[in-house]
Amino acid sequence: MIIQFSIKNYRSFREEQTLSFVAGNRYDDHLDHLTAIPDDEHKALPVAVVYGANGAGKSNLVKALGFLENLVLKGTEEKKPTGRKPFLFDTISAGEPTELSLQFVEDGQAYAFGCRVSDRRIDAEWLSVLRGGKELPVYERVTSADGDVTIEAGPVLKEDTWGDHSKPLALTKVGVMPNQLFLHVVGRNLRGKDRGPALAGPLRWFREKLTIIQPGSSFGDLAGLVAQSPKFAEFAGEFLRRVATGVDRLKVETADVDEKMLLGQEEVVRAAIAEMPEGETTLISGPDGSQMIVEKGEGTKIRLRTVRSEHLTAAGDRVALPFSEESDGTQRLTHLLPALHVVGDQLGVFVIDEIDRSLHPLLAKGFVRSFLETCTSKGGQLLFTTHDTAFLDLALLRRDEIWFTDKKMKEGTTDLYSLCDFKVRTDLKIDKAYLQGRFEAVPPIETELPGWVLDIMEELRPKGEAKQEEQEDSREPDRP
Repeated sequence: MIIQFSIKNYRSFREEQTLSFVAGNRYDDHLDHLTAIPDDEHKALPVAVVYGANGAGKSNLVKALGFLENLVLKGTEEKKPTGRKPFLFDTISAGEPTELSLQFVEDGQAYAFGCRVSDRRIDAEWLSVLRGGKELPVYERVTSADGDVTIEAGPVLKEDTWGDHSKPLALTKVGVMPNQLFLHVVGRNLRGKDRGPALAGPLRWFREKLTIIQPGSSFGDLAGLVAQSPKFAEFAGEFLRRVATGVDRLKVETADVDEKMLLGQEEVVRAAIAEMPEGETTLISGPDGSQMIVEKGEGTKIRLRTVRSEHLTAAGDRVALPFSEESDGTQRLTHLLPALHVVGDQLGVFVIDEIDRSLHPLLAKGFVRSFLETCTSKGGQLLFTTHDTAFLDLALLRRDEIWFTDKKMKEGTTDLYSLCDFKVRTDLKIDKAYLQGRFEAVPPIETELPGWVLDIMEELRPKGEAKQEEQEDSREPDRP
């Protein structure tokens, strides 16, 4: 569960901007959406939807979280650049570090993790546990002007009775490459209990609980879910039947293959095999939902799981098609279904850029409604971007679950803010107000329209609406 995520000097985010999942303290609607934050009086929200014009920065928010995830899980190769993308439209920002910070909850414990990243090194990094309103440092990274890196162990590693942290404590003395996160090094060099609970929790959250789905990408382990979880396969079939996709059920076919049959993924497989210790098994997901199972032994064995969708004919016969032949909408919806299903009774955070891509508006809204009904009470979260105004509905979402990105055209910077920063009536049609530019975050196209079109728009405007808008457009921040 995410508590809040802050971005500074990354792509279009020049000044620090924060997306908060902390519920506002003045609203009493949708109380069933709220989830407790461990050791905190505030509550967390299950959903955040982000609106904005094309190029306003919605996708940059998702990319920033994905960049942080990659730094933790994949790391940076020795002597290679970090790959950060600073704000480039002024010379000062281009030379300053990018800063990302994240507060999140894993297994009942709240953490604060963050870093400052330059082109070729990690300038700063920190991890703390949040207890009783205080941050207790796990470790802090300090980089000197000469580039020397020191990992300073905090009281959680040195004195805490939470668990055995002797091995990560030893790693703080060994040090880390200038362009690699210490958290990544712990995950790469230590396994299981050797990491200690204070570092195992954040690593598990990034690896198992955070799922980012970019436009056009898939939930990579679809084949594994269908093959290994009969409950998910049954759930997926029922959902696809209910929304009239024509798919009756999903199934997986497994076959032994050799490297000649890998269809362009030979290099990926060879690289995975080279890094694998003897006797281990690894999974490689394909873009079409397929999954390769690579077992390294005396003779490396490769099996391919392929997803197929079954349709029922009028005569009651079953016809199986490769899943890749289904429509874009059906594939997109199916790849989102794991977000609605509890796998191993553990829910995570699903981040979806352009949720409405290839989906009918009713399906997209139904998906979010199903998520709220299925996952909220269990701690699941959904962060998504969209242009579809169907989600601007106070009968579906709270004000503090609706966010906007607005590009300041002169500077090229992105502002991120919530609907709860505005004073609006409870009966206001939020979708209409948004399209009229009441909350900004829309393309400035009216200035380009011919005069006769603007005259018609003015004639269609309900009488007295302009005066109401003037009274209700004021911004009034209401974050806790």
